[in-house]
Amino acid sequence: MTVSIELVTMMVTVASTLLGLAAGFGWMITRMDARFESFEQRMDARFERAELQTDARFTRFEQRMDARFERAEQRMDARFERSEQRADSRFDRLETGMGEVKTAIARLEGPTPHLLVTR
Repeated sequence: MTVSIELVTMMVTVASTLLGLAAGFGWMITRMDARFESFEQRMDARFERAELQTDARFTRFEQRMDARFERAEQRMDARFERSEQRADSRFDRLETGMGEVKTAIARLEGPTPHLLVTR
């Protein structure tokens, strides 16, 4: 069986064309992988910066809110202490007044005073 030179040339041309297409496709895939990798790195860096900025903002916000709550708690403690002191002084005055009332009631309800005569 003899093969003509045109047929061999055609087969070599098809094979080299397919090999060239496969190599080109491989080169394109490699380039796209490199571009996707660089894009992914840029996006990762951007997200990392955004996450750090967000964390810093939340930390500052949390610190400000903690300081506000601390000041509010101190003010409330001072108010409660003042009101407790006022209530204590009122109860002290009431206790003193109650002692006087008890003495007056005991005098009223006690035995009737009578004159003691000596024998």
